[in-house]
Amino acid sequence: MSSYSSSTVQNTDLCQCGLVPVLKTSWTDNNPGRRFWSCRINKRKGCGYYRWHDPPVEGRSKNIIPDLLRKIEMLEEEIKELKRKEQKDAMWLRVVIAVVLLILGLALLR
Repeated sequence: MSSYSSSTVQNTDLCQCGLVPVLKTSWTDNNPGRRFWSCRINKRKGCGYYRWHDPPVEGRSKNIIPDLLRKIEMLEEEIKELKRKEQKDAMWLRVVIAVVLLILGLALLR
């Protein structure tokens, strides 16, 4: 899972590159869901500008949000696995039906 996501909300400050920063959302364990302004250019080539938009995540939320995010990720992976299994089962069902129809067709020809 990415540690942040971004948006195009306007900010009046400019970064040291002279660009309007982009609003991103942190998804780290220390700052889950906390938004911050960042240089539009990637970390390595940009100026490294960032400024918090939201106040710090405090108290119980700091522990609960990362756990909930991990649970969502785990459940999404489980859904993907169940869909793969369902597709595999459907394929085998089609094979069995085709074989049964073939056998019935051969039996009718006798």
